[in-house]
Amino acid sequence: MSKIKKYIIISVIVALFGEIYFYPFESQFKFSAGVIIFNLCILIMDDMSEVTMAILCGLGVFMTRSTFGILLLHQALIDTVAFNFPSLVYYLIYGVLLWATKVKKYRHNIVNTIFLLALTDSLSNIIEALMRNNINFYIVRIIIFVGFIRASGTYLAYLTNNKQKLFILNSEHQKRYTELNLLISNIQAEMFYLKKSMNDIEKVMSKSYSLYETYKNNEYLREKTLDIAREVHEIKKDHYRVLKGFEALLENFEDEDSMSLSNIFTIIKDNTSRYIKESQKEIVISFEYEKDFTVRAHYNLFVVLNNLIVNSIDDCENGDYIKISEREDENNIYFEVGDTGKGIDEDIIPYIFNPGFTTKYDEITGKSSTGIGLSHVKNIIDDLGGLIEVKSEGTLGTTFILKIPRKSLNGG
Repeated sequence: MSKIKKYIIISVIVALFGEIYFYPFESQFKFSAGVIIFNLCILIMDDMSEVTMAILCGLGVFMTRSTFGILLLHQALIDTVAFNFPSLVYYLIYGVLLWATKVKKYRHNIVNTIFLLALTDSLSNIIEALMRNNINFYIVRIIIFVGFIRASGTYLAYLTNNKQKLFILNSEHQKRYTELNLLISNIQAEMFYLKKSMNDIEKVMSKSYSLYETYKNNEYLREKTLDIAREVHEIKKDHYRVLKGFEALLENFEDEDSMSLSNIFTIIKDNTSRYIKESQKEIVISFEYEKDFTVRAHYNLFVVLNNLIVNSIDDCENGDYIKISEREDENNIYFEVGDTGKGIDEDIIPYIFNPGFTTKYDEITGKSSTGIGLSHVKNIIDDLGGLIEVKSEGTLGTTFILKIPRKSLNGG
């Protein structure tokens, strides 16, 4: 929005709020709410000139009141102009005094700001009262009192605005931080299969070279097996570069970053709540922990808990419950992800961690899911030196119990 539009909008708003006024203590001197809006705009907007804004707001108030006087009260033009002209002068003096006292410089100090705003308001009102020949000691006391009230109200509104802006910034930061952690978590999960593929490539290359050694006296087979070995070697080099690139990325994050368990739970809960909403389900989810601690290289934990929670959500219906809890002993940390969903058949449990195994199919396309989520989880837990156990009772729900050595999570 251009600065000219800002000035126009502010002057219109101040003029309208200028018609909201009261006469304190049954005095004949009226005080409007427009000044509070004017002060608030001065404190919030760094690029706005106090004097320019005062001129435009003063003209807006003057023209609005004069128009109302002529059209609604049927006042004569000269009378209404004479009656409302001191209001224009009030805003002009107000703007000059705000500029002279440099109130913006002190706006982060509550005492200085309220004092300067109250002083400016009081002096401007006293001059307006002198122009109206409506001044005495009683009016001066009312002017000073109302000045402090309006200054305090302005600063309260200013603090509320700052708090709201901070809340929005924190929300955005939290959202981006959540997305970053989920991205890194997913990258790390996929790296387990990149590493597995490296081992498979090594085996294929070894077998192809073994074939070459076996048939090296056969010119045709010797060349074919040697070509395969060369091509696999090129694939291995490309694969290795990709894997090392991801490892370097994760090392940068893990070396510089750590997170408390409470923050991990907060981020997962925030992401999970959105997932539940998108799934159009009414599921209650809760997180509990015995003791908060710092988790180093925490992306492992993100991958594990995210996968288990998403599986629980998929297995739950409206009214079901998911609970994630943490407990610990001297050497290990235990996590439980339990739900009241449809459960897992007993004869299927031995196979659920096998790569590619799935019982989930798209109801529309009939396409099966990848079946790698729980194998990701198993690989991570194995890599951490931990154990994973599954308890399921048919229609009564499922609970995954994770046992992870304390030193693996750096949560001593």
